[in-house]
Amino acid sequence: MTGKKVLVRRYPEHKKPVVCEIINEDYSYSLVREIETGHYFRVQSNLIEYNDEPQPNTIYEVSFHPLPANDTFIVSYVIKNIRWQARYTLQTYPDRSTRFQIIVDIINSSPLNFHFNQTHLMAGDIDLTFSTSSSLVDSKTQTKNDIDYSGINLFTCINNSLTIDPYSILTLPIESPNIQIKTIFTYNLIISIPSLVLSNATSMISNKHKLQRVYQISNSSLFLPTGHLMLYDSSLNVLTGEWHLPTLTEFEKYEFKLGEDPDIMLEYNRTTTNDQKTNSSIITTNVLIQNYKQRSINIRFKSTCESSMICLYYDDKARSLGSRLNYELYLKTKSEVLFSFTTIRLL
Repeated sequence: MTGKKVLVRRYPEHKKPVVCEIINEDYSYSLVREIETGHYFRVQSNLIEYNDEPQPNTIYEVSFHPLPANDTFIVSYVIKNIRWQARYTLQTYPDRSTRFQIIVDIINSSPLNFHFNQTHLMAGDIDLTFSTSSSLVDSKTQTKNDIDYSGINLFTCINNSLTIDPYSILTLPIESPNIQIKTIFTYNLIISIPSLVLSNATSMISNKHKLQRVYQISNSSLFLPTGHLMLYDSSLNVLTGEWHLPTLTEFEKYEFKLGEDPDIMLEYNRTTTNDQKTNSSIITTNVLIQNYKQRSINIRFKSTCESSMICLYYDDKARSLGSRLNYELYLKTKSEVLFSFTTIRLL
């Protein structure tokens, strides 16, 4: 049907179809070129009008004959109307345990029935015509250990036979034995000195904040393609958030923040003493972190100075900590921690 002249309506209510040439025909969307303007656009196939009865796409038959040599030949081809995508669920439990589950949806948008004896799900930097995401490859001779892929990664190999019905989605769970999830509660305190404070010898500021939830994924087992992640609190049986997970390679760690936690509070007071002669400041900060949860938690506290300032940090024993502060704490159930540090603003 390529090159055939047809009439195309741009939308269902379009009363005056335009003459176009078919560039590539598909069951759902076709690429056409408008004869008058030469512009290309995609259109739903049910908006194309034909002057005569359209013929189905040509079916080619390929015959294979034995060769004298005992070589193995592989025929690769692209199925445009079948694709796959990954999605993830993360369940948290009151005992601090988590469950990370991988789910694969294989989507058949064609009127054809497909059967695969063995399936390799691959993703990565794939640049195929009519495909910008994932490809489905059927192979009977290769294994995970002897394939050298260029620019793409093997996600998983399904050795069981699969049958995918027309216009259907086949959903499969994928094992993820070595993916560890750690929940961290974090806060970054930024040291700044407003212009009002600079004119005073001494000033005090206090504030109160909730800590943010950070989820750390340690991936030590397999390549993870990009996909939608949904988080559930199993103790309350509720959806607590969602995130778009980027592509993660093997042994890669990834962190993302998802909301504040009302059960973990941070209070601080900060005293600033200015020296106008040297244009410097000494800032003493007292921090109190309270855990109201019924379980122990991991705390990550950071402090940095705003970009226009040069600072040095010291702990409560006057030991130098460098130009920023990083504390990793472990807080038990229904407990609190109090600590102090000093910051010297040089400029």
